[in-house]
Amino acid sequence: MADVAADLRAALHRALGPIDIDTLNPQVSDPQIMSAIANEASNRLDNTFDEADRARLLGVRSVAQRALGELSGAEADAKTALSNAERIGTDLLLAPARARLGQVMRNRGDYAQADKLYALAEAGELPRRFLGRVRACAALSCISQRRLTEALLHLERATEYTSDEATTASMAPALELVYRLAVEGFGPSPRSWAERADFPAPRLFQDPRSGGWGYLGPDKSVVIPAAFAEAGEFRGGIAAVRERAWGAINTAGEQVVPFLYDRVSTTMPDGRSVVGFVDGVAVVDRRGAKGLVNRTGKVILPPHHRDIVVHPAGYAIDHGSSTWSAVNHNGEEIVPARFRRADVLQRLDGMVNVDDGPL
Repeated sequence: MADVAADLRAALHRALGPIDIDTLNPQVSDPQIMSAIANEASNRLDNTFDEADRARLLGVRSVAQRALGELSGAEADAKTALSNAERIGTDLLLAPARARLGQVMRNRGDYAQADKLYALAEAGELPRRFLGRVRACAALSCISQRRLTEALLHLERATEYTSDEATTASMAPALELVYRLAVEGFGPSPRSWAERADFPAPRLFQDPRSGGWGYLGPDKSVVIPAAFAEAGEFRGGIAAVRERAWGAINTAGEQVVPFLYDRVSTTMPDGRSVVGFVDGVAVVDRRGAKGLVNRTGKVILPPHHRDIVVHPAGYAIDHGSSTWSAVNHNGEEIVPARFRRADVLQRLDGMVNVDDGPL
């Protein structure tokens, strides 16, 4: 499916100049062009009902409004874009929506919320170039707080992840400002990812007496009792756990996927398997057949299949006899059942829409 906002994001890249060292925001050479981009996004929103497309268009309009100094509109659009992305649940929608809202909160001076959103935007299966841009944004927030050592670590990671022109253009003035401010000291010690993300999920632990598995809070107190025979780490706010059968719980310990399955193990395109959820879904096994459920327990694909691979563009399905097909996130067939696994994954690779900026 074509990305309805791709050309507008390209226009934003052209309209935004280098980072202003005094404001730590991109310079805008022609406000009229920026207004035109925002208006075009509005026109397309009037005729777009798909939630993923609306999230992308709202993200564009949020960036344009923020560049024009219209922070109230930018915040409203960024929050709505994130709500739409959360309903879809895929990393490639959630991450940029979080980062863009983080940018608005940074402009508003709410650095704790901005840093949390940047940290959460790093979570998931994401392209390295996108991660580099998020780290560059996080560095700017740290500079504003005089967390200069942490800012340098973000800039180092950004350099490792990407060398694209837009990210590099934001890092050069950031480095200059760090060295200018460093004469007054480098500020507090760098925080861990969990600290930046405000400890978003309990951590897995095993009770040495019972052998059961449960979860600890940030102060290492038990927040979910060790009542499970097996358990996985939290991913996207959901963890796969086993009582007599496998299901899943949220961070409050509430059941969100019924305990009906023999296994919850999700295979990714590179062959890795994760106990639990990837991109908001999990592969479940029941009596030797595999299906797919989302984070609310809704069955996306019934457990009738030999194998399922979760891909950013959709789901590859094994029909046996080396025959695979693929469906999109709405369950609609996008690759017919007449290809081998590698061919289906290659076709899905070509369908991925990556929203990697501007953020």
